[in-house]
Amino acid sequence: MNGSPELIENGELLMKRTSRSVKETGDVRRSTWSAILRRLGATRIGVWVIKHVVSPLDRWLYQRTGGQRVALGRPLGPLLLLTTTGRRTGKEHTTPVYYLRDGNRLVLCNVNPGFEHPNPWTLNLRANPFARVQIGSERSIYQAREASQVEVERYWPQLVQVWPAYQTLYGRSGQRLIFLLEPLPPSHTTTL
Repeated sequence: MNGSPELIENGELLMKRTSRSVKETGDVRRSTWSAILRRLGATRIGVWVIKHVVSPLDRWLYQRTGGQRVALGRPLGPLLLLTTTGRRTGKEHTTPVYYLRDGNRLVLCNVNPGFEHPNPWTLNLRANPFARVQIGSERSIYQAREASQVEVERYWPQLVQVWPAYQTLYGRSGQRLIFLLEPLPPSHTTTL
């Protein structure tokens, strides 16, 4: 499977398949290792490890391999690099984020586990909604907005399919943010 999900009419999440078979590529999504990592991502120590170890390694490897490799080998789900402008510093900050694709729109989610400060990328998007997104080796500029309640209800089940830890963490904290990103025309200029 490649890491590019799409929504269909009935709202189910489907993954595009490459010409290589599941046996050839090893379906990480269904493996025991994947299940362990997804459970670990819902724990306090897992959140810390992801934030301080896995994400920086993912960012470094993703940038150098065009999204083909991350810290644990192949991405466990559809992964992009999101570059926001710091609301205080004005400096660029890049973080790996799981996503959904709905046509040209990208859907991003952050669930605060309840024991962390808000994720900086969410605060940065609220302050400056323009962001650079890298999916594979492609880079584009997007404009973000927070999802409406109707959109949250539409996308939440698919987001939980991508990263099941979202549901566990949301159940504990009740805090989630979903952003919708719309691509800007290539001629649009912004600070990113």
